[in-house]
Amino acid sequence: MKRIPFSKEELNVVGYYPQTNPQGNKVEKLNTPISATENLKAFISNRTPLWMPNGEYITFSPSIIPDNIARGAVVEIDPPSEKGGKDMFGVEWEYSDLAGGSMVKPGNPLFDDANDWRSVLKFPDISSWDWVKCAEANRELLESKEDLVWITQYTGLFERLISFMDFENAAVALIDDSQKDAVKELFSSLCDLYEALIDHYVEHFNMAGFLFHDDWGSQMAPFFSLSTFREMIAPYIQRLTSYCHNKSVIFELHSCGHIELLIDGIVECGIDMWRPQPMNDIEYLLENYGDKLKIGVRQPMFSDDASDHDKVQAASEMVSKYGAYANSVYTMSHFQDPIFRKTLYKESRIAYSKFKVVER
Repeated sequence: MKRIPFSKEELNVVGYYPQTNPQGNKVEKLNTPISATENLKAFISNRTPLWMPNGEYITFSPSIIPDNIARGAVVEIDPPSEKGGKDMFGVEWEYSDLAGGSMVKPGNPLFDDANDWRSVLKFPDISSWDWVKCAEANRELLESKEDLVWITQYTGLFERLISFMDFENAAVALIDDSQKDAVKELFSSLCDLYEALIDHYVEHFNMAGFLFHDDWGSQMAPFFSLSTFREMIAPYIQRLTSYCHNKSVIFELHSCGHIELLIDGIVECGIDMWRPQPMNDIEYLLENYGDKLKIGVRQPMFSDDASDHDKVQAASEMVSKYGAYANSVYTMSHFQDPIFRKTLYKESRIAYSKFKVVER
C-alpha cells in the first residue's frame, strides 16, 4: 500500500460508529486517508497498513443466539437486561456482576462419558429462529456501507465439551482411547452447527469477521499437549477456518491462557488472527510467527485517576514497542479510552508512513 504522510487534519472527528463503548461513550471516526475497512483488509492481505488496526468494525453478538444471553455478552441495538440462563443446548450458566461474565455451575454435568452424548444432547433448531426480525431490529448496526461486521461465537469446541461434562471429565475425554472417537464425532456435529450459524451470520448480518471463543490453557500452560491438540481439536478448527475463508470471512481466534506451546498447531489451522494473553511471549510470537498469522496485543486498562499524559504515553510506548511489526500486529483500542485510541492512531500513522512497504 502506498505510503501517505500523516496530516494533523486526520485527527478531526467526522462521525461516530453506530454503537457505544462499554463506558457509554460514542466511538469517534477520524478523518482517515483511507477507510478503516480498507486499512484492515490491507493488513489481512499482508500489505503494510497505514496505521495499526485497532478493532475498527461493528461488534455484534445478537440475543437471537441463546449463548449470548447466557454468557451475559449480548451486543445489539436494544439488548435484553437478562444475563445468564440456558444456552442453546439447555446448559445453565450463572452470571456474575463482579466477574462480568458467566460460568456453568460445576458438579452437574449432562454426561460424564463422551460416548453418551448422542443420547443426551438435543441440538438446537436454528432454522426456527427469526433471523429476519433480528436483522431488521439491528439494521442501524448492520447496514453500514463503510464498516465491517464482526460476530462473536462463544463456547467453541473444548469450552463446549467442558460445559457438557465439567472440566475434569472433558480433559480426560480428549486422551481416553475409549472416548476419543465419540469426542471427534461430537466436534464434527458442532462444526455442522457452527457452519449453519455462519451461513445465517453472512446472509442476514453481512458478517465479515468471525471471532471464535475457545480457551485452551491456564495461566501456566495449555490444558493439553500439542499432539493432542493436533489430533482432537485442530482438524475441526481447520474445517471452520476453511468454511469462513470460502465465504470471504476473516477467522479470528479468542483463546485465553499460556498456550504459545500450541502455536505451530494454531498456525496449521489457517487462523487469520489471534489475541494472545500477555503471559505469552508476544515478541517471540511476532518475531517467529508474525508472517503466518496476525497477533493481537492487549491495550492497557486505565484507572479512574489516570491522567491524559498517562494515556498518551501508553499509546506511544505501544507503537514504539510493536510498530516494527506493522504487517503482523493489531490491537483492540476501538472500545478503549478515546485519548489512548486517538494517540495510538496518530503515532502509528506517523511511524508506518516512514516504513518501506513490505508485501508478503
